[in-house]
Amino acid sequence: MLKTNQIIKNKFDYFLKILVLILIISFNRTTIVYGANNNWIEVSKTPAGIQYLDVDSLIIKGKGIIEITTKYLKIDPASSKEIEENIYLMKINCLTNKFKDISVNSKNNLNAKWEASNGDKLLDDVILNSCKNV
Repeated sequence: MLKTNQIIKNKFDYFLKILVLILIISFNRTTIVYGANNNWIEVSKTPAGIQYLDVDSLIIKGKGIIEITTKYLKIDPASSKEIEENIYLMKINCLTNKFKDISVNSKNNLNAKWEASNGDKLLDDVILNSCKNV
């Protein structure tokens, strides 16, 4: 009886080790990237930078207010190389054409205030493109 119990225990231990190994292999897939998918479209370009919108991130908040994720690539005008990338979560008032950056690179900006683009081509194009279907 004792020998039979030992054989069953050994088989159970073997099965358990195989199961753990299968689980480790299944969940340790380094080729899979988990994260948000972005649908970036280029909105505007100047010698100083490129502005993108994530068209899938647009949320209508009501009363002409939308929220959208944007990306700005700062370009070195001398070399035309990318020197900085920033991701913004913006609220845009489509009725007044004002905006506020409520988050920059995932850091919340609790002091964000509504402001005008002041003729900034990249901001004007973001507002125009974001509000055209609202």
